[in-house]
Amino acid sequence: MIPHGRPALDLDSVARRAGVSPATFDRNHRKAFRAAVKPLPGSKRPLLYDAAQVDAHLSGKSVPPLPTEPDPSDLLTDAEVGAIVGVTASTIRYDATTGLIAAGRELHGRRWWTRAEAEARATRKPQYKGRTPGARDKTPRSRRPDQRVDEIAAELHQAAAGHRGPVNAGVIAVQYGVSTRTAERLMAKARAAGQGSTEESTT
Repeated sequence: MIPHGRPALDLDSVARRAGVSPATFDRNHRKAFRAAVKPLPGSKRPLLYDAAQVDAHLSGKSVPPLPTEPDPSDLLTDAEVGAIVGVTASTIRYDATTGLIAAGRELHGRRWWTRAEAEARATRKPQYKGRTPGARDKTPRSRRPDQRVDEIAAELHQAAAGHRGPVNAGVIAVQYGVSTRTAERLMAKARAAGQGSTEESTT
């Protein structure tokens, strides 16, 4: 979790804040730093640290505690959101591709959601049964059709017929509020769906 209003730093950023290279920081300062400043809860790959705590440690001051009161704008990982909703982290990532939860935002190489978005998902009526943490049932769950695939397939068809401009991942990412990688996956599914429709119409 990244508390609202509290910037987070990875170790390279901590080293730059200390005025040394990451290698020098790792060699001469990391042990003392990690003893004094703990990673933000839930952070991993990379570990993240609260900027205010980092600055206090680097200036020789006492490290201040993190906020204890939840804030709607706190940023949460997929696992932390899943804990609030009562499903697995992978279910949250899937929900973000189907619109059951907001797409989230990219920060420090991973995706984050606000606490408000997590709580909104927790109160939303599920449209399919997600697998709960610790579930032993490994049967693939049924997934509802993604309406965006049909919409994108139609746009690709229009573009191919010259009725509209080119459709690319950047356009789709902006249109649906998703990452470029997700947009590329949606376009691949749309192309496959469009190809399947063409094959059916010729048989």
